[in-house]
Amino acid sequence: MKKEKNDARVIDKDRRNSHLSVMDIETRKIRKLTDEKWRISSFIWAPDGKQIIISATDHPQPELFTEKIYSVTVQNGEMKKIMQPEGPFGSINISPDGKTISFIGSRGDGPTSHDLYLFSLSDGTARNITASTIDRPLNSYIWQENGSILALVTNGFTRTFYSLSQDGRVEDQKKFKVQPGSFVASRDILLFTGETSVQAPELWISTGEGKIRKVSHFNEKWDDVDLINPEILTYKSFDGVDIEAALLKPASYREGKRMPLVALIHGGPTGVWSDRFNSWGQLLAARGFAVFCPNIRGSIGYGYEFMVMNRKDWGGADYKDVMTGIDYLIRRGIADPDRLGIGGWSYGGYMAAWAVTQTKRFKASVSGAPMTDLALEYGAESNSINAYDTWFMGTPYENLDLFIERSPMSYVKNVKTPTLILCGENDVTDPIAQCYQFHRGLKRYGVDAEFVVYPREGHGIREEKHRVDVLKRMIDWFEKHAK
Repeated sequence: MKKEKNDARVIDKDRRNSHLSVMDIETRKIRKLTDEKWRISSFIWAPDGKQIIISATDHPQPELFTEKIYSVTVQNGEMKKIMQPEGPFGSINISPDGKTISFIGSRGDGPTSHDLYLFSLSDGTARNITASTIDRPLNSYIWQENGSILALVTNGFTRTFYSLSQDGRVEDQKKFKVQPGSFVASRDILLFTGETSVQAPELWISTGEGKIRKVSHFNEKWDDVDLINPEILTYKSFDGVDIEAALLKPASYREGKRMPLVALIHGGPTGVWSDRFNSWGQLLAARGFAVFCPNIRGSIGYGYEFMVMNRKDWGGADYKDVMTGIDYLIRRGIADPDRLGIGGWSYGGYMAAWAVTQTKRFKASVSGAPMTDLALEYGAESNSINAYDTWFMGTPYENLDLFIERSPMSYVKNVKTPTLILCGENDVTDPIAQCYQFHRGLKRYGVDAEFVVYPREGHGIREEKHRVDVLKRMIDWFEKHAK
């Protein structure tokens, strides 16, 4: 029998924040620099070793961005505010000469960090150096010894290295045959992880000549696995906006033969499909499905304006992007209009749930960790995601009609499509009540629906056996209903 205890806690008051401490290497003594009222998000040492630059807040609020950038004096813990970026930011760093602080920040008040900013400690001004030159989101960056910046940038399905001067001028670009991830650089040598849709991640090295070679073989067994190289295509959406997408055609595909098609929608909405391994897509293609992965409006990698096109329009024009793309593939003679499926996770799960409330064209839907009741989700989701959703949709306290209008639950009685719902029991991003709510509605109206709960799992499924189970159930559902 478990021992009873009084472990009640007051939300937003009984919160224990991590604090910043330093340890003397010789004596092993630890000294706190900040107290627990501060929530420290990240930190970096200044080149002189006397200061630490941190991003922190002493009054975190669920629906607001309250982080600021401070300097902390190592000797006595004295904190000095440097600046407060207008919206979300991250990846703070400092130039080799200690005169400039850099960070990836948002253009305006959100929705997510996108551009590279430089803040001069001498005159107190911040400059966005990539908005007008690159206008693509930075994944990561490093300062180089000569004061220039090496940045890894998402550009649609690919990633590109840019060498930038401090005024934002592009001095060099490097685009390789594999898509880079983590990287380090020293003088003329660049070491990075690289992968593609059909090549597993390995370490690659590039020298000053721009050539690359693979220097690891951790995943060489993948070389014997037959994978489908996607076709990257562009189509016009309903309003003329260009949408880029990946199309995986099964090895059995022959010109003029229509195939069952599954549309997979990425999470976010500020996510992106890229030239990387897609487990759902590859497994479905191996089972004879054509797989359509569109980077609908709201995706990153196509400029800031494209990323924010679905603000206060979830399930609107982005849903039409999906349907227009499916119709395009039907006109090309690839997709069978009578064998269509849709699936996704998180925002993709939302779109998979939303789509079947708006049309009866889909024969199967797989909805992972969806939002189905946007007002309920807003009030119960993790604080870390709440400000992001506020930027996109406002709050249900002021815009309840919009939240109701764009919730799949509002139209659940329209659903006829067999629907599989998958959810982690401990999900705090899109809490499990979203899945229970939608499943109960589907069953009430006689829809063929299954709801699978994964114990101990959060928003993403981590345990190996659970991940295998997700893939098996997803494949079986589409094969049963859409093939």
